[in-house]
Parts: sequence; C-alpha cells; structure tokens
Amino acid sequence: MKRLFTALLLTLSWALMWADSPLTSTDFAENYKDHPMVQMALNLHGDDADPYVPVSILDFLANKKSPIDVRLAVINAISWNFEGKSSGEQLYEYLSKRYKAKTTDKLVKKLDAGTLAVYAYAKAMSDYFDVKEAQELGHKAVKKDKSKSFSVAFITSLIDAQVYLDSDWGMVYKVVNNVLHDGSLHLDMRQDAIDSVMEYINEYKGY
Repeated sequence: MKRLFTALLLTLSWALMWADSPLTSTDFAENYKDHPMVQMALNLHGDDADPYVPVSILDFLANKKSPIDVRLAVINAISWNFEGKSSGEQLYEYLSKRYKAKTTDKLVKKLDAGTLAVYAYAKAMSDYFDVKEAQELGHKAVKKDKSKSFSVAFITSLIDAQVYLDSDWGMVYKVVNNVLHDGSLHLDMRQDAIDSVMEYINEYKGY
C-alpha cells in the first residue's frame, strides 16, 4: 500500500509539473483577444462547448495570408485542454484534405513555413507530454522560412523549451531568450504577447 501511495504521489507530481510548463503556462492569446478569431477560439471552452473546432477557425489557421502571430494566438486560445478530438488532429485532417496530402511528409513539403509552424504548435499543445515530432516540424518551419519570422522562431523555441523541461531547466530559458535577442528576425508578434510569454520563461533564468 505504501509503495502504491508513493507511486501515485510521484505520478501526480510529474503531471502537475507538466501542467505548469512552457506550452501550458504562456497564455498570450489574451493579448490578441481584440481579434474576432482569437475571441471565437477563447469562447470554445465550457460545459456546452462543441468538441470540434469550427471550420471558420480551421480556414483561418490554414490560410497563409492570415497573420502568423494571430494564427498562433488562436491555437494558444484553443489551448491544451480542448475537449474531444485534439486541435492538432483536427488541423492535420483539414490540412491534409486541403492540400491532398496522404502522409505527414507530403504535407510538410506542401505547407508554407507559417502554416507548418501553426500545425507544429497545435500538435505540441494537443500532446504536451510528447512534443518530439512537433519539435521537428517546428524546426522544419524555421528552416523553410525565408521571411525570418520572429513568430515562427519564437513558437518553435517554446516547443524546444518544453522538451528541455524534462532534462535541463536552464535551457528552458536559454532557447527562448536566444530567439528573443536574435536581431536577424522580423518582429511580427505583439510586444505585450512576447512579454506575457517571457514573464513565465524568465522564471527559469536562474537555473
């Protein structure tokens, strides 16, 4: 009985640690709630919420002409505790049909850097315990991105930070801070949104 209690306690502690993490504790959607799509995503939660992401939101996320920072804010608003089929799964299915891609590799080749980063972030938020594949997708988006988007690099660094949470807390801060101070990137995210993220990330600065 004592061993069982100890095991349950360790499991609970581990789950709580991951619930407080770079992906789950950086709520920058609040800094975009003046945008109708972000507000719609924020309103998806609740006891009476539909378990599916509306097509209008999926359209917006898949549209490369939609501002990348707003699209990422929509994913952030949908969040990690969305009921029903995960937002990552729903977005993957939508993109696969839209681009007629039968495999992830084929889809990755067809997506622009921004949309690939949006999908990587949605996938990471949908399963923040295992973000290795999302991390790979994020780095492919950064490599593909000719515009040097800050948003694309910044969101990928958050996925990187999630990976380091399990092994090196000092790197949680460093990987995000490196992007923050990369002068070669085009700043395409609201400063107050960046500040919201860094308010949490800075807690790891001393490690």
